[in-house]
Amino acid sequence: MRGGRYIGLFGVVALAIGAFLLYRTSPDALADADNRLRVIYLACLLAAGGGGLWLRLRVDTSRTVAQFGIWVAIFCGLILLYSFRNDFGALGTRLSGELMPRDGRAEGDQMMSYPLAENGHFQVHAEADGTPLDFMIDSGATNVVLTPAAARRLGYDLDALQFDKMAQTANGYVRGATIMIGEFKVGNIVMHDLPATVNSVDMSSSLLGMDFLKRLKSWRVEGERITLEQ
Repeated sequence: MRGGRYIGLFGVVALAIGAFLLYRTSPDALADADNRLRVIYLACLLAAGGGGLWLRLRVDTSRTVAQFGIWVAIFCGLILLYSFRNDFGALGTRLSGELMPRDGRAEGDQMMSYPLAENGHFQVHAEADGTPLDFMIDSGATNVVLTPAAARRLGYDLDALQFDKMAQTANGYVRGATIMIGEFKVGNIVMHDLPATVNSVDMSSSLLGMDFLKRLKSWRVEGERITLEQ
């Protein structure tokens, strides 16, 4: 019976404190019937929880205080983690960019940066019409050039393409076939109707040439990192 009286007293006090605080912060809030019911409901929950805590304190004070402290620490920790959610998201993006350099690192809206690969070139992971492809950025190349294997991944029949375009490379002149990529994504950079050339012979990597770079707002190389901005 004594415990019940404590719970009831706690509920009355909690209701009074809650109503006072609500009135101080928003004087018109208690004028609404729904808000008054919410205050009563929350006070009942607080009374039940507080009453149970009070009884446990009387039975086993030290253990109850320790458990209560643990839950308070967990609750504060969760609030702290939530308050830094944006920073953790940025940290995760940077970590992912270092662990998977071809995926790049988002530096802002429509801005990506990529580190220099071990082979001395900037390698990027892209999507051409929804198909993932790897490219090497080459400012010395005029076009976006796909390897025959990349073209096959995009669904092209090489025998049906017209290799009527001539290009000079380090290995001499090669033929190419012109195609159009409807949607091209590099990280958070998205382009539409990007012309590309399918090479007639095998290459070590597909190339992102000036046809891609000149459609950017800017691109720059700083140290061992390239930044692309649309």
